[in-house]
Amino acid sequence: MPDGEAKRNDADFSYVGAWEFKGNDKEPELHKEPLKFETIHLAVRSYK
Repeated sequence: MPDGEAKRNDADFSYVGAWEFKGNDKEPELHKEPLKFETIHLAVRSYK
């Protein structure tokens, strides 16, 4: 951003995630569940 502040990427990162251990010789599996905001909505705020 022009003012040096970071921009949040809610479109790609608005989820809760947990890794599932599959065993010592296997890759773990990432489970994602999207966050749904019904009462409070996501908003951008400035900390300046």
